[in-house]
Amino acid sequence: MLNVGGGSRGGVMTGVWGSKFYRVVFFFPQVLAVVIVGVIFSRVYAPDDSGLVNGALGAVGIDPVLFMADPDIALWSIIAVLVWQAVGFYVVLFSAGMSSVPKDIYEAATIDGAGRTAMFFKVTLPLLWDTLQVAWVYLGIAAFDAFAIVQVLSVDQGGPDGATTVLGMEIYRNAFSYSQFGYASAMGVALFFLTITFAALTLRVSKRDTIEL
Repeated sequence: MLNVGGGSRGGVMTGVWGSKFYRVVFFFPQVLAVVIVGVIFSRVYAPDDSGLVNGALGAVGIDPVLFMADPDIALWSIIAVLVWQAVGFYVVLFSAGMSSVPKDIYEAATIDGAGRTAMFFKVTLPLLWDTLQVAWVYLGIAAFDAFAIVQVLSVDQGGPDGATTVLGMEIYRNAFSYSQFGYASAMGVALFFLTITFAALTLRVSKRDTIEL
């Protein structure tokens, strides 16, 4: 949508109206430190009317939602923050990948009568497959980590009842709360090899023949 969703204008494929502004909006969270993002959302998710979400809910007569105190929704609330914080990186990554695709290919597909859905699955996605592989690797590494957001935003560092505990938090807790440095080091090594294995498997499973442009 941001790169070719607006169709052809003057022989050039463009994004939807306001796409440059949307790029800035999507990328903005990337300029913020992860800790700052956690502090911001600690106020967004505040359980009383001072919180942005609960303040809006209270204005329409809905009871406050305990985002970080409810084990059923605490993890999903943190995942929403992680998605909001990271989406700008992938916008830039895929925009850079699409900018390398010759516009003549889109023009030829349009002339042949390809709709937007067919153009996405038959043209854009195959030509961005290498970029998609890189995105999966980055996404997996971020999912294995997520330490900073959990540390700042969660209740009791991974609570309630361990609902938001991630491996990075377990390493930190064992090292600095329980003084089990050897155990924490072993977990860190396991996390390293787990990440490397995930990256290798992702690249292997998603391997395809390179399309020559």
